[in-house]
Amino acid sequence: MKKISFLLVAIFLILSLAACGSNNGNNSSNSGNSGNAANDSSSDSSNTGSNNAASGKEVVIKFPSYKTGNNVGAIFFLPQIERFNKKFAGKYKIEIEEIVQDEYSKKIKLLYQQKKLPPLIEVDKELADIMINNGDLADLKPYIDNSPEIKDVLIDDSVKYNTDKNGKIISLPLAFERPIGMYYNKELLQKAGLTGFSDTWDGFFSDLDKLKAAGVTPLSLMTGENGWTTMLLASAMIASDPEGQQILTKGDIVTNFNSPLWINTFTKVQKLLQDYTTKSALGATYSIAANEFFSENTAAIANGPWMVGDFGNTDKVAEGFADKVGATIYPGGVALGSADGYWYSIPTGTPQEEIDGLIEYFKFIYSPEELNAFLVAEGGFAPKMPMPEESKAKLNPIMRQLNDEVGAKMKTLNRLIYDIVPQSVSDLFAKNLPLLATNDMTPEQFCKAMTDTAEKFKK
Repeated sequence: MKKISFLLVAIFLILSLAACGSNNGNNSSNSGNSGNAANDSSSDSSNTGSNNAASGKEVVIKFPSYKTGNNVGAIFFLPQIERFNKKFAGKYKIEIEEIVQDEYSKKIKLLYQQKKLPPLIEVDKELADIMINNGDLADLKPYIDNSPEIKDVLIDDSVKYNTDKNGKIISLPLAFERPIGMYYNKELLQKAGLTGFSDTWDGFFSDLDKLKAAGVTPLSLMTGENGWTTMLLASAMIASDPEGQQILTKGDIVTNFNSPLWINTFTKVQKLLQDYTTKSALGATYSIAANEFFSENTAAIANGPWMVGDFGNTDKVAEGFADKVGATIYPGGVALGSADGYWYSIPTGTPQEEIDGLIEYFKFIYSPEELNAFLVAEGGFAPKMPMPEESKAKLNPIMRQLNDEVGAKMKTLNRLIYDIVPQSVSDLFAKNLPLLATNDMTPEQFCKAMTDTAEKFKK
């Protein structure tokens, strides 16, 4: 009997240990894949994370980002993540999954369908509308209200845009604006007797004629991809017209382009494509348009401040190229850019300890040191946090000139055309630009095609 009792006790202990080992294994597995269960607040990953927080273990927050590899945004973003991890070592650690920019939006939409969203995402308007309607984005308002270091620097218009009809803040509002203007080659302009571009559109076209007469191709334009550099100039023209200014300021979706405002604008765009750009512009992607400027084949290109870093990158340009580059805004005191748009969002069901870590990350990136460092590196300004003189002294000379132009000349900061049209119209715009360039489509036909497509959006 003693032997039987001993055996029964031993078997009981073995089974108990096996059960404990099995539970630990399950928790460990889920904790390593917490992002994949972010939409299920009752998931094991959430419970494990809570145990980690209670036990004082480091909370690991994993999410994908396109600001990696050769993406220009990686230059500042990845070292900033390292600085955050160093500051919060032992408490929070952010781990980045690399993804190319063109695939990011598709990836997030797929993960949403699979209910496997990571704890931090960037959403476009289309996905944001769906997630807001389904209640799938966490409300950041209570956290922002309790974090003056975030709340005090946010742009009011961005807060308004990121607040849904129920008063929830569903995406981190912006604390900075990054005006989009133009960059020009000072040496090429000098060949035409110019030191910069005119402040009026009539004068601007006259400057283009002078460049052309001096044997200089004026502009880097593109009709491939989304027609970005061409679209920027069209947006600036719209913004310079009082009617267009009103449309851009209001921000409502436009579905009718059969008016003199739009037809006249695309008549000018057609002239730019036919008379003032390279042969490569027909079908050109952004990389081709940019390379024409980098190679000094064109005198100017429209783009945002994120491009400035490339001017000193000797993998793309010749040594000393940056010294030749000047920056300006568009005729009429127009700069492009807007506080509209979504940025960082947290899906509902994300474990609380990961949300807490991300709020600390938001505080970190909006701290004076980090925000100023970002603006020095990538350009722009924070309306509610003036840049100190020591930071201004660190500005790239091209960035400083752009900031000075904004301060001295800017009358309006305006949305882009792509901000006020349906996605289908944006796609058609780029698709039809080559036809406009080759005279296979008139400006009137170009506008009618956009209107017809927009009418389908209304239905």
